[in-house]
Parts: sequence; structure tokens; C-alpha cells
Amino acid sequence: MIPGFLHTEKEAAALLGVSVITLRRERQAGQIGYLKIRCRVRYTNSHLSEYLTRNEQCPTLPSESDSTFSGSVPTQMRGAHAIMMQKQDKQNEHLSAQLFFKRRK
Repeated sequence: MIPGFLHTEKEAAALLGVSVITLRRERQAGQIGYLKIRCRVRYTNSHLSEYLTRNEQCPTLPSESDSTFSGSVPTQMRGAHAIMMQKQDKQNEHLSAQLFFKRRK
């Protein structure tokens, strides 16, 4: 099997919306497949797709007592969009914490 396109670590990290260091950690932990050509690490589209599929989190449905909406069911996010939303959520949480704990002069 010869893949159609090989991605460098930098390209693969950008496609997944993570840092190169995070991608390396996932590779070293055996969480994502890769190819090694001499001393160079490369990722195929199937490696990235399988990684996203394995790490997809399905939202839990709220119980009726928790629901403040009119019975609507949350839409399931998939793939890179879900990862980008998680990244934005973490950034927003971080900024909120910084503002909350900021020392007042």
C-alpha cells in the first residue's frame, strides 16, 4: 500500500488542531498511527481519520430535570470541528480564570 499523501508532523498537527508536541506525545503513547521513513515521521490521511474516530466523544443527553430547553437534543459534532470547539472552550476557560484571579491594583 502506497498512501496518496504523506503529512509531516507540522502539517498533521495543523490538520488536527493540536500542537506538534501534543501530536508527538500521542504518537509516543501509541494513540495515533504513523509511518517512519528512515528517521522521518509521516502521517497518512487514514492515520488522522482513525485517530479522530477513536477520540470522538458523543455528548450525553441531558435528563429531563436538567433540561432548560424545549426538549431539544444536542447535535453531535464530528471530526476536526469537534476538536476545534474543544480547543476554543479550553482557551475561553483559561481566559476566564485569568480574569477572575487577576490581581487588582
